[in-house]
Amino acid sequence: MDINRVKEVLESFYKVFYKTEDMALKRGIKSLTHTELHIIEAIGNESVMMNELAERLGITMGTATVAISKLTEKGFIDRVRSDLDRRRVYVSLTKTGATALSYHNSYHKMIMASITENIPKEDLMVFVNVFEIILKSLKNKTNYFKPLTVNDFPVGTKVSIVEIKGTPIVQNYFAEHGIENFTVLKILHSADKETFSLEKNDGTILNLNILDAKNLIGIETE
Repeated sequence: MDINRVKEVLESFYKVFYKTEDMALKRGIKSLTHTELHIIEAIGNESVMMNELAERLGITMGTATVAISKLTEKGFIDRVRSDLDRRRVYVSLTKTGATALSYHNSYHKMIMASITENIPKEDLMVFVNVFEIILKSLKNKTNYFKPLTVNDFPVGTKVSIVEIKGTPIVQNYFAEHGIENFTVLKILHSADKETFSLEKNDGTILNLNILDAKNLIGIETE
């Protein structure tokens, strides 16, 4: 089968599925976006650390923090800092958030039961088995695109920067050296444990303090 046909079918399914989900949102939880609803789904009935939540969603801590702040303002999420370690922040659903999650789960069960009720069981099992193979392959690719600090990539890896953290002074330092979002850098071998070496596309070598380097978040690129 033409791979383009597979792509077309999957894209069409998700477009229609999210369109119906959007209609359901407007009827039941008008103040939430799709993205916010999926964050609520990722938290579930647990109390989750912010870094763990970001990992579940495959996003950076900065992106997760902005989204959680908005959901907290809307009353769907509680955010609590650990008494034992003030660096740790836990998030959980409020009563309103739990109600939104319940509504979302009920809708998914209803819509899936409705669209599969006329499909023979044997055909449905073939579909599930094939889709599980596709899902496994997709998860492997997701790990490839997982954002990490540049320190976590092996020597020789090319990394595309997706977030720059740190104080304004640190961020200005990177900007002055031409490092911004989507800048591609090559990880080089460092002379010692206190420095971290990067090579820009123009061949310029940048030697950073190891702590400053941890402010650069990127994904592996070709």
